[in-house]
Amino acid sequence: MDEITTELDNLNEEVIGHMNSWVDMLGGGEIGRLVGAALVLLVFFIFKRVLVRGALAILRRIAQQRSESMMGNVLDAFALPLQALFMLLGVYFATEVLTLPEEIDAFAVEAISIAAGFCVFWALFRAVEPLGVSLNRLVGRFGAGLGDDLRQFFIRGVKTLIVVIGGVIILENWGIDVSAFLGGLGLAGMAVALAAKDSVANIFGGLTIFADNLYKRGDWIETPHFEGTVEVVGLRATKVRTFAKALVTMPNAQIVDSPVINWSRMTHRRIKMVIGLEYRTTAKQMEAIVDKLRDFLKNDEDVAQTDVAQMVHLSDFGASSINIDLYYFTTTTDWVTWRDIRNRHIIAFKRIVEEEDAAFAFPSQSLYVESMPEIINSPKDDQRSERKIG
Repeated sequence: MDEITTELDNLNEEVIGHMNSWVDMLGGGEIGRLVGAALVLLVFFIFKRVLVRGALAILRRIAQQRSESMMGNVLDAFALPLQALFMLLGVYFATEVLTLPEEIDAFAVEAISIAAGFCVFWALFRAVEPLGVSLNRLVGRFGAGLGDDLRQFFIRGVKTLIVVIGGVIILENWGIDVSAFLGGLGLAGMAVALAAKDSVANIFGGLTIFADNLYKRGDWIETPHFEGTVEVVGLRATKVRTFAKALVTMPNAQIVDSPVINWSRMTHRRIKMVIGLEYRTTAKQMEAIVDKLRDFLKNDEDVAQTDVAQMVHLSDFGASSINIDLYYFTTTTDWVTWRDIRNRHIIAFKRIVEEEDAAFAFPSQSLYVESMPEIINSPKDDQRSERKIG
């Protein structure tokens, strides 16, 4: 490492020496040095457009030929920081050509070095998102929605780390003792930990959601607090759009500590139905209706035939009907398709009952009266009637 630093210093001194000799050829003096500095900036500006853009274009073309789209995106992310870094290099050599006072020259070199460090971290910051695409194969095992959430979590975490490290290095270059500052924060670490315990719990809750693959974006979930479709799985909280189109934001720690039903993970969707027949339906009719209902379900492609229950039975004598209980599952889990299947089945069940000359019962009550009291006319009614006759 020391040898590389020495070589760079020697190269720097050699380049500056050649530039000073060229300035002397222009006549020297303040005007000559100003003209020389302007020429240096112009040369670096031209070379910035030719070398940086040209070299990146060649490398991008090679990446496209090899189907390396990620590398092409990374090169695009490096374009602006590299151009800025190249111009900073030109500004550095231009300041070396000028005869600036020692204090101003030292300040300019320090500012250029800090700006150059910023460009390096800027390039890394811009490259994080294209590099996140390379995680597609790894996080794809968790599913599309959850994989995208993991990738965004990784991108945000790495970007935050780059910003923190870059800020610390830049502050150190400015002469600010960051270690002492961090040590001072350590004295208040207990208070910070107590104040941030909920945030830390939510972060671990988010990691638990990712690790256990509890749900992903687009899933329909139900908790004791809400029910709806997951829109965002964040590091701190999960955002769910309820069926009333309201957006609920729930901390991850509370979700992890409560039971979560993921309806999107169900393999079949259930249909539970009760058919009420009139009491005048005969036993032969009921047997035929039950047999036809069972045959219909066994021969329907939309009804699951294995791994789930399929039951059609006379269940009980109701208040106004003899009930047939149907309990079965569909092969689809899509809600709209399930409703279409249920609609078709209701029509088919109605047709089966009508084919057996039976009918559906409806809630009713029968009132039996054993006798009616005799109507006895009072004397006043008789007198009233006599007056009318007379």
